[in-house]
Amino acid sequence: MSDQTFRVLLIEDNPSDVILLKRALSKGRTAFEVEVASDLATGLKAAATGSWDVVLSDLSLPDGRGLDAVRQLRSSAPDLPMVVLTGLASDETALASLDHGAQDYLVKDHVTPEILERSMRYAVQRQKSVAMRKLLNQLQANERAMAAKNRRLARLYKTAHRFVDNVSHEFRTPLTVVNEYVSLLRDGVVGPLNDEQKQMLDVIGDRAEDLNNMVDDMLDVSRLEAGMLGLWRKQCPIADIIDHVRPSLIRKSIVKQVELQFDIPQHLPDVYCDDEKIGRVIINLTVNAIKFCGRPGRVQVWAEYQEDERAVLVGVTDNGDGVSPENLAIIFQRFKQVGANPRGSTNGFGLGLNIAKELVHLNLGQIELKSEVGRGSTFWFSLPVADPKEVMSRYAKRLAQFQNGPSAVSLLTVTTAEPADASLAEDVNTFLNTLLRRHDLIFRTEENLWLLAVPCEESELELLFRRAEEARLKINRNRPGEPLPPVVMKPIGTWLVSESLGGFLDAVARSVRIPVAGPR
Repeated sequence: MSDQTFRVLLIEDNPSDVILLKRALSKGRTAFEVEVASDLATGLKAAATGSWDVVLSDLSLPDGRGLDAVRQLRSSAPDLPMVVLTGLASDETALASLDHGAQDYLVKDHVTPEILERSMRYAVQRQKSVAMRKLLNQLQANERAMAAKNRRLARLYKTAHRFVDNVSHEFRTPLTVVNEYVSLLRDGVVGPLNDEQKQMLDVIGDRAEDLNNMVDDMLDVSRLEAGMLGLWRKQCPIADIIDHVRPSLIRKSIVKQVELQFDIPQHLPDVYCDDEKIGRVIINLTVNAIKFCGRPGRVQVWAEYQEDERAVLVGVTDNGDGVSPENLAIIFQRFKQVGANPRGSTNGFGLGLNIAKELVHLNLGQIELKSEVGRGSTFWFSLPVADPKEVMSRYAKRLAQFQNGPSAVSLLTVTTAEPADASLAEDVNTFLNTLLRRHDLIFRTEENLWLLAVPCEESELELLFRRAEEARLKINRNRPGEPLPPVVMKPIGTWLVSESLGGFLDAVARSVRIPVAGPR
């Protein structure tokens, strides 16, 4: 409604009443702009097409019978405030008019400028209330419908996860059997093979390994989505991780007739990571490079120490066609595959690179791609050196990047209540790592001393202590031999993630007594 001019549609067939009503409006405190419709048909058209603050309508119109005018006006303009005018003072008619959508009912003989103006303003406010109630009801209905859809999607999502897990696990046994029998045949256990038969078995083994990698990918996606992918980060030589996956990569390169080189310098500093997960990253990146390298194909797996970043870089370089600039932005997205596979290998689900990125991030590293069309590609990722301050610094930065993430992070030292020998201390280390949740981080600084970071408020630490003790007692009930000793968790401090975490890192530096890791 305009503050300057109040636009009124007057539907009235009596010229004398029109004059009286206009005169009454002219004496009000508000400027009124009045348009007159002398019959219901004209009024309906004007109400539907014009912009009005309120409509005043007589009940006795030549082409409208009493309340029909109210019903038709409300149908034509459902959101327009309406005041009914009549010469008949009837409570029954007044209530019926309100029931059919009018906001007020005035008897012409009783209309004064003040009453008319107040009635129209009240009509506007009442109609706004009606509109708000309708909107609120609609929003509530939408919310209920959305909640029902979300519950259904949650059930479907849970069912899909369960299906993927079940199917993936069911694949494990036949794939293991296939690989074992291929190995027995390949080694000549049941008799000698000619070269062609060996080559065929190599292809079978390669395809089975592709399927095994797909199973691993599906399981990792399911666990990532459910927040149940466990990590066991520890100090690792990068050469050992690469050596563990080297044989399977060499077998694949031989089957694909690709030259595979390894350039891993000696004396690289140890990194801090989950070695099994990083092995998966190397497999996924190298298998991808073998699929898309040139003819003849050349792939190089390399590593180097980047001192200024306190990180070890691991890369895979191929001589393929490269990746176009428009595809660089999507290549790490799930279910995205860029380009055709020239070697006819199983294409998979487009999960390998996405999972590689997620696993690198969970291990506090970064992954990048450098590619030039026609000249090949290099995927590389970084891992922090096994220095607690560097690892905790990356951990703190990662916490700060989470949307709707934890508000605080607590730092604790963990020791055994009594000295433990090397074997028992290793069992305690295993216990502590299995106790961790997804965003916790533990760093073993000495044989019987650990540094633990947990994204929680100080008030929540008691729950952690209780959970740790309950888990230890449960393990000891089924543990043969010497029981796990009690562990002592000593809080150092709690810091807000939204603020500078310099105090957190200073506390880390004061809590460790080991030298910074460097080249060996």
